[in-house]
Amino acid sequence: MKRKENLEQFNSELKLINDLRNNNFSTQFPLRTNYGGFSVPYKGSNYSIYNYLDGFTFKAEEILNNHIIPRLLGETIADLNKIMKSADFLTEYPNKDLYKMVYGFAVNEIRKVDHSNELYSIYEDLEQDVKKIVNMLPKQLIHRDAHIHNIIFNNNHLSGVIDYEIVEINVNIFDLCYCSTSVLCEVFTKEELRGKWFNYVGNLVTGYNQVNPLSANEKESIWYVMLCIQTIFMGYFSSNKDIYKINKAMFQWIYENRNQIEDKVLLTVN
Repeated sequence: MKRKENLEQFNSELKLINDLRNNNFSTQFPLRTNYGGFSVPYKGSNYSIYNYLDGFTFKAEEILNNHIIPRLLGETIADLNKIMKSADFLTEYPNKDLYKMVYGFAVNEIRKVDHSNELYSIYEDLEQDVKKIVNMLPKQLIHRDAHIHNIIFNNNHLSGVIDYEIVEINVNIFDLCYCSTSVLCEVFTKEELRGKWFNYVGNLVTGYNQVNPLSANEKESIWYVMLCIQTIFMGYFSSNKDIYKINKAMFQWIYENRNQIEDKVLLTVN
């Protein structure tokens, strides 16, 4: 059961879910009520009940020790992105500018709590490249929350993708990069697992590329988009010292390991 504060947004979600199901993509969907709709009012809010998906989500450690699972995740996100790219109701969703999200919001929030000259030197060096890449990359409707706990499998077959509440228009490789960094977040404090993450990224991108081929520009932009995602998290959690600290450490680690990340990405998709 989920609370739906914005019924207009919920109607857009219904359109997207129906579009996905019409394209034979497995997804969670709300159940129709006895009154014919998909939500019921209760104490000033509206609630919707979704169907149960039989299966489970993979744990981060399990994913890092199995080369098949990352490819399944990549294939799933690729299928999802391909269908969402053809959606004809884009005006119903927010159109986000990744460059402005980073340099118009996140970096400004970070400056309020962090006075590291080294960090801002990195952002200055990256800014023009990020701006160029964001303007160059295709934009489309994306899931925006494509982490491993929103992708449910049963015996290595997709049961469905859930949680479409924050769908938006953004750069097309955002979901792929988000699924990469979300796994890193779960294992980052464990050095041995952190080292296995590079292979995970390579296999994830390989699975994605086999279903929804990436251009050379898209492949070369993956590292930048990962850094953008981490920066957004740093800005969003800037008031929480502990969460900010771990996201900053992840940002710096991704930044320092550019060669290993890009080697895996370019090697596995060429």
